[in-house]
Amino acid sequence: MRILSVLLGAFFLLPLPSAAQEDYAVVLRVNDRIATTWDYHRRRAERIRMIQDAESLPTERRQRMLANIGVSIMDEIFEELLMLSRADQLGIRVTEADLDRAVGTSRANAGIETEEQFEQALLASGLTLDQFRSNLSRTLLVQKLMSEEVHPRITLEEEDLRRYYQNHSEDFQEPERLHLEEVVLLTGSGLSDEELQQRAEDIREQVQAGGSLGEVVQPHVEQQVSSNVVDLGWVEIGDLNPELEQAVWELQAGDVSEAVTGRGGLHILVVAEREEARLLSFAEVEQQIRATEGERLLGFEMQRYLEELEAAAYVKVNPPPEAAGFRASLQMTSDTDDLEEALTAPLITDPAIEAAAEVDPDDPPIE
Repeated sequence: MRILSVLLGAFFLLPLPSAAQEDYAVVLRVNDRIATTWDYHRRRAERIRMIQDAESLPTERRQRMLANIGVSIMDEIFEELLMLSRADQLGIRVTEADLDRAVGTSRANAGIETEEQFEQALLASGLTLDQFRSNLSRTLLVQKLMSEEVHPRITLEEEDLRRYYQNHSEDFQEPERLHLEEVVLLTGSGLSDEELQQRAEDIREQVQAGGSLGEVVQPHVEQQVSSNVVDLGWVEIGDLNPELEQAVWELQAGDVSEAVTGRGGLHILVVAEREEARLLSFAEVEQQIRATEGERLLGFEMQRYLEELEAAAYVKVNPPPEAAGFRASLQMTSDTDDLEEALTAPLITDPAIEAAAEVDPDDPPIE
């Protein structure tokens, strides 16, 4: 759902061409909320930049997104105004304390620690502090509205979660894995291959006899013959070089591998822990299932909710030519999700700009 991407959006934007700031014709009215061509072109220019900068997007998908960008942007603005208008009707407000907390959170998430850094970020984005807080206020309004009218529609009973667990058991299979430690006897140490092999055997025997790998290898480290112990963490089939995997995979916890020739010298692996393949229990994955199903139901309920808001709203549209037909439906698309994977969704529009637009005096009264 595109409106959900708004809640994940970055709060700092690049400045737009000044020409876009001179055009305040109303392109969309939803009840007493409006969007202007300035709003549209602002968001469109930012979205084009983000799509072009998203290197992970396949070329075909990038072209499709650019070709449909007018419709996509107008759809987002429409959904957004439906939500904001409903928040107005319910009297939902954002307090200064709410904004102060949200500003602090957004600064922390962006890694901004000082006022000077904050001012520089605002300057680079082309936003004043008042505009930044206005943008943030709109996001908080949408969040509060969803908390009041959308989230209560979502119910997840344990019976439903257990049914999901049973029907998707293959998703909760955990493969066998090994927790490995490694040392490398270095080929650049000046020792011959035979001498390195002998040292490897000595280390292996001492560790198999119960010695700590770190303690056993320390003299060799001091002589610059061996690397320090490296904790490889948990690995699964396919994570290791094939030769190393073959040498270690059938070993049990506490076992030591034969020396394996690899990058840099002779590799010795110790199995610190071993876990066999298993099915994770329901208790272990309950929260994961709850989050997955909650997100699915949220998308479904948001779709219904937006359709209900649209049916009850007074709407007047005058979209730019490339956005004609944007109200064909309020449908979920993958375009915004695709872009979020590569970058971040753009910021919602600035209500300060709306004040500069004049509503058509021939418009019927808002009901």
